[in-house]
Amino acid sequence: MTIADEINKVIRTIRTSGESHQVVLDRTFDTDIADLWDACTSPERLARWFEPTLGDLAPGGRYTLTRSSTQGDILTCEPPRHLAITWEYQGDVSHVDVELLAATNQRTALRLTHHCPPGDHWDTYGPTAAGVGWEESLRALGLHLAGDARSAPDEMDSVASTPEGRELTRRAAEAWGRADEAAGTPANEAEARALRTAAFHLST
Repeated sequence: MTIADEINKVIRTIRTSGESHQVVLDRTFDTDIADLWDACTSPERLARWFEPTLGDLAPGGRYTLTRSSTQGDILTCEPPRHLAITWEYQGDVSHVDVELLAATNQRTALRLTHHCPPGDHWDTYGPTAAGVGWEESLRALGLHLAGDARSAPDEMDSVASTPEGRELTRRAAEAWGRADEAAGTPANEAEARALRTAAFHLST
């Protein structure tokens, strides 16, 4: 699989609704909707590609991601199609929606929408910060569904530090910069926000 193939697997869209900026990722996976839902909601499977997860994964419950200390509320859980949560990280609160739609030939479309509030973080990094981060997570999910052990969080961190991984981060940031511009951000500002995000990821 080439870097271009990975970049082209994701459709990137930015929308604005009221004061919320919506960072939208669409990607189709080679599995049925029940399996994809299980991979996105089972604590045992989440630990294999995303993060170890604790809590009550039911409407009204709370969850904690133990690796990043992200936590939040379960707002909606409608198997196997819709999960909505709050995303509470370092004092900021946003919302994430995951929607699944069965496609043809045992394939399933996933749409992830991160509702980002306005503020200094958005002004500095725009949609690229959320976009690049979620894109890496969806890449790990794809590996997990294919039975590839490189989906494990520590393995993904190692891959990200290789020349190929660093190039993939740069290319993903550039793609989000183009989506930012397509959503109406001036070209120089969209490029600057994408470059800041890439620099942040490549420095860690």
